[in-house]
Amino acid sequence: MLVKRMDVGGDALGDPAASVWGTAKGETVALMQAPAAMQPTKYITTKWQDKPYGQTKSLTVKALRNADEIAFRLEWQDPTKNEQRIENTDFPDAAAMLFPLSEDAPLFMGMEGAPVNLWYWRADHPSRARSDMATGIGTSRVMDDTSITAKAVHANGRWTVVMRRALRVEKEAASAIQIVPGQTLRTTFAVWEGSNLERAGIKAFSPAWLELQIEA
Repeated sequence: MLVKRMDVGGDALGDPAASVWGTAKGETVALMQAPAAMQPTKYITTKWQDKPYGQTKSLTVKALRNADEIAFRLEWQDPTKNEQRIENTDFPDAAAMLFPLSEDAPLFMGMEGAPVNLWYWRADHPSRARSDMATGIGTSRVMDDTSITAKAVHANGRWTVVMRRALRVEKEAASAIQIVPGQTLRTTFAVWEGSNLERAGIKAFSPAWLELQIEA
């Protein structure tokens, strides 16, 4: 997938409804239920083994960059909007992108010595996303919650979320993907359905990398 350079302002890149997104070619990414092996504990595996989860079948991704920033526009079907977390039993809708920080980082949340960087958006914090690092299943931890801005719209039974960040970041630089024009990156995706109490490893995810060519 080509991430085209568009010389527009950051506000346009960050707006899901901006006309600039009409020029970007979308890619449909198939999602599936995260397998039992991806659950961090036997308790969770046992509790959810007979319950359906991860039923979001696909999302559409578009990406653009300008001179300084890159933005990803994710869109998926979700008839039930869940955006509040009042009690511990409330689980907002959420989505994430995962970037390997080394060539051999596994798609399943990385591993020791081969970490991954996650950009994680949740509907109860609609205007920002977290930057997490993980070195295996159940190891995700927040590294930075200010560098990635977000804007989300729920309409006609669909979420549209744009996550936007500087191409390169200084804060927690070693735990965040650094993006250079002309390079090729890999990423993958996950979606959590709040109305089904999905969180952590209970999710829909893409079992394959999507290659991103960053236009020079």
